[in-house]
Amino acid sequence: MSIDPIENDTKHVTYIGLHGWGADHRTFDPLKPLVPENASVILPDLPGYGQSEPPKEWTIECVTEETADIINITDVRRPIVIVGNCLGAVLGLEMLVRKMLTADRIVIIDPVIFFPMYLRVFLLGKLGKGAYRGTLDTKVGRFLSNLMVSRNKSSDIDYTESFQDVNHDSAYRYLQMMTEIPDPSRYANINIDVDIVFGKKTFGAVRKSSKALKTIWKHANEIEIPEAGHLPIHEQTELMARLIFK
Repeated sequence: MSIDPIENDTKHVTYIGLHGWGADHRTFDPLKPLVPENASVILPDLPGYGQSEPPKEWTIECVTEETADIINITDVRRPIVIVGNCLGAVLGLEMLVRKMLTADRIVIIDPVIFFPMYLRVFLLGKLGKGAYRGTLDTKVGRFLSNLMVSRNKSSDIDYTESFQDVNHDSAYRYLQMMTEIPDPSRYANINIDVDIVFGKKTFGAVRKSSKALKTIWKHANEIEIPEAGHLPIHEQTELMARLIFK
């Protein structure tokens, strides 16, 4: 976990960054030079990623609870802003609805509430697991995958870079777990400031997820990022920093 604490600042804000599938806390590295002086930044590795041990159980409830435990080890002071990227947005919402964490605002970035159809092939038994390994656990597979999603990004950024050193056993278990993400209506009673941010060129499942969340929260801000796909933090870093740290 990467922590950047700010002491004795009466105007301080705590930002909790939750990364997504197949990544770790380094998802937020591009933002580091743009973090305001009054900010405390907490960036946990989700269970099974980075320096974190795998969860006791591969369920959304267990992963959410263990992530909240990692966060609560630190002295978290309000106001708190949750910044959830991809699957991290779901875990942030789960922490709120389960009352594991209190926040004043949540920034939801390219959320995956609805499981993408194109990933279902990886869950077709041994054949699917082999397809996953061949696609994301090999250099050639990652290269070809990156080419295939070229229309969903606006730069030469490598969308599969984080899979180079990820724990693939954990990544695959997360993939299975993502099929159990609840319906967005579960989060309807969350009543804090909400920003829903997605790249203009992002995947259809993300766009569908963003629209569904906007439907349940009339007060939410829905923000489309031009010249960005599924990784707007990397593709439009300065714009994302302004939105997150506003």
